[in-house]
Amino acid sequence: MEEQSRTPYFIRGALAILLGLIVLFWPGLTVEVVAILFAVFILINGLLLVALSLASPAGESSGLLILGVILVIGGIFGVINPFMTAITLTILIAILALISGFSDIWVALTTMGSGWCRILLGISGALSVILGGIFLVFPLLGAVILVAVYIGIFAIAIGIMSIVQGFVTPSTA
Repeated sequence: MEEQSRTPYFIRGALAILLGLIVLFWPGLTVEVVAILFAVFILINGLLLVALSLASPAGESSGLLILGVILVIGGIFGVINPFMTAITLTILIAILALISGFSDIWVALTTMGSGWCRILLGISGALSVILGGIFLVFPLLGAVILVAVYIGIFAIAIGIMSIVQGFVTPSTA
């Protein structure tokens, strides 16, 4: 095995853990920052679609222009009101979780096959319905939970794994 420097793994791990802790200790601020970044992405995407529509031959670009204008308006609204953006995204995720959960329950109840597979599918469906319901009723709380769990805990886990990788990587010294 080729020897390499361990330092990048330790730095990456420490930064990931730091990011994860920041997200866990300040999830509201993190939600706001992520919502603003998403809104800026939508705004830039809208501006690019408007520019593309203006560069397209006449008659072929009306759909691009309409979509671009809608995205620009949505992006501006999202930058001005990031918590509304977070709430909107969380509601969309809640609807997806509800649809997915109910479909899993339906399949578990109507499919022939192994009992354990059906039971596990039904339980996962029920959990998706519960999560989707909570996010639908309390969308801002849902946004904070999504950010804290998915970004915070994931970043800490990645950081720990990177540090472990630094210890097991053969040293160049």
